[in-house]
Amino acid sequence: MKNNLKEVIIDLDLPGFNKEDVKVKIGKRGIAVKAEKKQEKKIQKKDFFHREKSYKSFSYFTTVPKIRPEKAKLKFSKGKLQIRASKE
Repeated sequence: MKNNLKEVIIDLDLPGFNKEDVKVKIGKRGIAVKAEKKQEKKIQKKDFFHREKSYKSFSYFTTVPKIRPEKAKLKFSKGKLQIRASKE
């Protein structure tokens, strides 16, 4: 987390997660990030059946100085999430 005079910047690496897997909640005193991904793979052939299931999750919470949640900007690209929030 970077904290300068005008804004708070949080950079998180979320490898393997897509944008739709990530939920962000921003309040005046804290930022919460949760990511969840479930996958199921099936291979079925004449004499063979294989099934894989995987589940991964990530959660992050931090308190921050007073910020303006309505002015926060989120950017998600290639497994990297950046949150920029202006201070009050």
